[in-house]
Amino acid sequence: MKTTKSTLSKGLIIASAAGALAAVCLIGTPAEAQWAPPPAEYIASTEPVYYEGHAAYWYNNHWSWRDEHGGWNHYEQEPRELAERRQHAPPVRRSWEHEHRR
Repeated sequence: MKTTKSTLSKGLIIASAAGALAAVCLIGTPAEAQWAPPPAEYIASTEPVYYEGHAAYWYNNHWSWRDEHGGWNHYEQEPRELAERRQHAPPVRRSWEHEHRR
């Protein structure tokens, strides 16, 4: 009987560990690490950089751009030209807020 209980206990431990591992694998990458296109407010206030015939925007550590159908895309690896541009002349953000004068 001891062997059956011992085997059953080991089986439950292994099954629990496998279930925990499966749960961790299914959770996936945190949302902040996933790519998302820039919001409309960002596009409206940021000067684009033109590359490969389209406007590109540096947002959330990615260069994003729209394709000919209006869908958003991004570069998995930052192109050398865009990296150099970003390092020497960061994207310009506009602000429409009025300065308070005294």
